Amino acid sequence: MRLRPRHPGNLLIAVVLACGVWYVSALDRRERISERQLDASVTLVNVPAEMVITSEVPRTVSLRIRGPLNHLRALDPANTGVVVDLRGASEGEHEFEVEARNVAVPEGMNVLAVSPSQLPLRLERVVRRRLPVRVHVVGEPAPGLGVIGVAVEPATAVVSGPRLQLEALHGVATDPVNVDGAEGSVETVSTVRSPHPLMRVIEPLAVHVTVTLAPVRPEPRDGRRR
Repeated sequence: MRLRPRHPGNLLIAVVLACGVWYVSALDRRERISERQLDASVTLVNVPAEMVITSEVPRTVSLRIRGPLNHLRALDPANTGVVVDLRGASEGEHEFEVEARNVAVPEGMNVLAVSPSQLPLRLERVVRRRLPVRVHVVGEPAPGLGVIGVAVEPATAVVSGPRLQLEALHGVATDPVNVDGAEGSVETVSTVRSPHPLMRVIEPLAVHVTVTLAPVRPEPRDGRRR
């Protein structure tokens, strides 16, 4: 007595699907293995909270990747990336290794090389310093008047930023205080400006400025005083 499948249609479908899976797998194995070079973005993680990077950070690094030709052709650089871990880094100059294990690529592809293989970075400790506030006066007052004094209250401001850069700083400036055409002393509130993108004014954010004007004797045209 011959045994027949109860559902021959289902058996046929199963056989066709199995053949399809086998064919796709065999095709992938036969596909040419190739290499491609592309630029990948750099992400820095675990930057110490009390530190800031003051050197230029490369936006990309170059990768050599190996994998099936069709996969390499379809590879979007946005799906790759290099992660550099700065955990435990101290203040100063460093050379951080960039290895294949730091690179994220789709499954089935291998990273052969990374260039550059090291990222030079400089880290500085973030500190606070109290600095003099310098008023930035612009414009020319009314004829016959001149600036004889500038007062600012408070006279200093607390600034946070990289240690070495703060040590080289002699003061912070206000937004321009315009005295153009003024016929008397000018009083205004002016914002204290951050001197660098990596620096932040803690307090005060604004100061009261008084620019004192008074009559001035014009200089003779021949340069001699009378």
